[in-house]
Amino acid sequence: MKFIAIMGHEETRPKVRALFQKYEVHMFSNVAIRGCNCEKRGSQQQAWWPTNEMPASYSSLCFALLDDDKAEAMMAELEKNPIVVDNDFPAKAFLMNVEKTA
Repeated sequence: MKFIAIMGHEETRPKVRALFQKYEVHMFSNVAIRGCNCEKRGSQQQAWWPTNEMPASYSSLCFALLDDDKAEAMMAELEKNPIVVDNDFPAKAFLMNVEKTA
């Protein structure tokens, strides 16, 4: 059994959901993520944002527990055809072995 997680910009979520559906993954979870970049970049600060933080970025994380063969097939497809809305930030996929479930 494998745990697969695909994280990308919020706009990639429909494409990620379509990938899960293509591989007949009927049960998966989705989490909205609000990230924050706390680098200071001189005059690029937004007046309405705290001085030590840049504006937040929004991402989406879809994940599921799958049979090994289905998870490997999804990863192979993502390697060949990355999910992209912004070319600089393709969705990232993570595949992990599941040692135990209870």
